[in-house]
Parts: sequence; C-alpha cells; structure tokens
Amino acid sequence: MNENIDGKSSASGETNFFGINRPHESSEQRSEKQLLQLQRLEALGTLVGGIAHDFNNILNVIAGHVSLMERWRTDPERFKRSYEAVRKATERGANTAKQLMTFARKTNVATDRVNVGDVVQEIIDLLKETFPENIVFDVRIEAGMPSIPADPNQIHQALLNLCVNARDAMPKGGTIGITVGKSRFGDMDKRAHSRGSDGYLVICVSDTGSGMEKEILEHIFEPFYTTKGGFGTGLGLAVVYGVMKSHNGFIDVNSAVGKGTSFSLYFPMPAKIADMPPEEKQQYDLPTGHGEIILAIEDEGPLKDFLHTILTDSGYKVLLASNGLEGLQTYKEHAKEIDLVILDMGLPEMSGTEVLAGLLLLNPNVNVISASGYLEPEVEREAMDIGAHDFLAKPYNIEELLTKVNRAIRTGPRPIP
Repeated sequence: MNENIDGKSSASGETNFFGINRPHESSEQRSEKQLLQLQRLEALGTLVGGIAHDFNNILNVIAGHVSLMERWRTDPERFKRSYEAVRKATERGANTAKQLMTFARKTNVATDRVNVGDVVQEIIDLLKETFPENIVFDVRIEAGMPSIPADPNQIHQALLNLCVNARDAMPKGGTIGITVGKSRFGDMDKRAHSRGSDGYLVICVSDTGSGMEKEILEHIFEPFYTTKGGFGTGLGLAVVYGVMKSHNGFIDVNSAVGKGTSFSLYFPMPAKIADMPPEEKQQYDLPTGHGEIILAIEDEGPLKDFLHTILTDSGYKVLLASNGLEGLQTYKEHAKEIDLVILDMGLPEMSGTEVLAGLLLLNPNVNVISASGYLEPEVEREAMDIGAHDFLAKPYNIEELLTKVNRAIRTGPRPIP
C-alpha cells in the first residue's frame, strides 16, 4: 500500500491509500465547488427515476387512505390506522424532498457537530426507496459513536456517490455494506495525534460487485475519468476525494476483480470531543402566543390554511393574504397592529423580494420571517440582507415554525444593515 499526499493515486497490488492535504489555492477551491455542483446534477439524474416512482407511491398511499378516512369516519380504530398511514407517508415525502434539496443546493462548507450514524441512516432510508429491489443493504453502526466536526451535506454527498457506484457495479444485484466505527490505524493514528486528534471515525462502503483492476485504481479519483462509457461523467469519486480533503481525512480503497470493492473514509476525531456521546435531542413544550397578530402572505391555499390553523391554535391572531399586492394592502391597513409578517418569497406576479422591499417602505421596522422552497441559498441570503428577521426553508414543520415565530416576536425586528 503506497501513500500519496498529492492527491494522485498509486496502486500497490489492488489496494490504494490516499492521504489528503488541505488546499490553500483559491483557484483550486473554486474548481472543487464547481465540481461538486456538476456532480450533484449527475447524482440527481441518476436518482430521478426512482424518486419519481417513490413519490407516486407516496401520493397513492395518501390518496387511498384519505378516501378510506372519509368512509371510516364513524370507526375510530380504522380512521386512526389510515391517519397514521397518511402521516408516515407525508413524513417520508418530506424527508425525500429534503434529501433532494441537500444534493441539489449550492452550499459552502458548513461545519457542525455531526452524528455520522444519523447521516448514514438518512442516506440509507433514501436509497432503499430508490435503488432496485435486488440491492440489499447491510448497515452496521458501532454503539456510542461520538459526534465529529464535519459538513453533513458533504458526507451525504460522498456516501451517495459511493453507493451509486456500488449499485452500478452490481447490475444483477448484490449487497452494499456500510459500517461506522472508530479506528486507530497504525501510521494514520500518529498523524492524527500530530494534529491534536484522537484516532479516526471510519465509514466503510463496500459492495459485492465486479471489482477493479489496479490499472483502473490508479485513476479513479481523477475528475472526468469514468469506466461507465456514456452513462457517467467521472465526477463521483473526484467529489469524494474533495470531501475528504476538506475534512483533513483519508481514503483507503481495497478492490479485487470479481470480489467487490470497499472504500473507507477516515475522519479525524478531535481529542476534546472524541469520547463524548452523541448529542441527545431535548424535548420541550412548543412556544405559544398571547394574542399577537401575524400577517401570513402565502399563495398556496393548503399551506395558508395550515398556517392559519397552527398559529391560531397556538394563541396568535392571523391575517391572510394570497399575493403580494393583497399583502401590502393588508399591512398598510393594519400596520400598527401587526407584530410579525410571514412572507413566502415565491409569490406570483410580485416577487417576495419586491413585497419585502414594499413592507420596509411602509415601515422600516417591520418584523418579517421569509419562507421559501427554492433550492438556491441566495434566496435566503437576499431576504436576510434586505432586512428579514429569519428564514423558514420549506418543507418546515410545526416546531420550526412556532420556534422561529416566538423568537422573532420576542426579539423584535432585525436592524437594517
């Protein structure tokens, strides 16, 4: 096994080990961002057929059980059963949509404390719904794994790429294995300690597919190198390499023709958090209002009804508007009474940005939460730059909505930059 710290692969037998130096050149960083975005598009194209099929199944479940709920209104047990089916189907659809947004969105590296086991489970939940039924997943996550400082979107990206490659290597079906655990792997452990780290958290993705010859292993991390003919752009593994580079990590590749391939991703664990257990989600009561007035400007009828119901039930008074002009007129008439505006940025005819600018003209201290289902982060950034207090990314849940509404009302409008 030969180590290579300049990013070029070097085969010894049929196992490759890749050391990663963090890039310093701005041109290289720009190239990597462009590469990530190009690969996201390829990944979306790969999954779109399966995802369309999955969404049709979800809609069929919802439509079918809504019909049954109408029939079983007088049978509480059967009604509850259909209600649960609808609830689970909508959660499944929302989770799939969030995954798609993660893969399609242009994002900068956003380091956070990440429970890698949770990230792995999320990607598996998506792939189980989109990969062929002859692909079996074998997932093993070591108990008590610590959180690590990482970008969860990039880990999603790397795992998706590796799993798609594994699937393509098994056209007749097979097993994709994913394991998560700790490792203190010889020389790599010494390197980790030299950077103030305590070993590695390792994600291993393996398949039972065709495997690769050592001549191919020498090129797999090169951008646009592909063995898939016209069915791939050769960006997947180059992106995995870039993800590990941005995390000061390492890649260990082991492949044998006819015996499958395994990729091990090594993430350094900082000593100060290496032995800390994963963070537990705190349970708390949702915040409620005390008669404050909220103007919701939203063109989507069912979502407008949802906002009215939830906010009213939570102690707020709600005014509704279906478009920008109606929203501005309503605010003009009730400006002294309105405590907060929830503004959809994707309104027809008059954009959310234009409405926000109009609200600020009517009242420079207007308190606004913008909301959008667009994939581009520029939508959020533009709204915040203009003067919005906070941002809701669709699809949002009740907890997100009420928490941000409470915080915005409690802290008041954000000062205009």
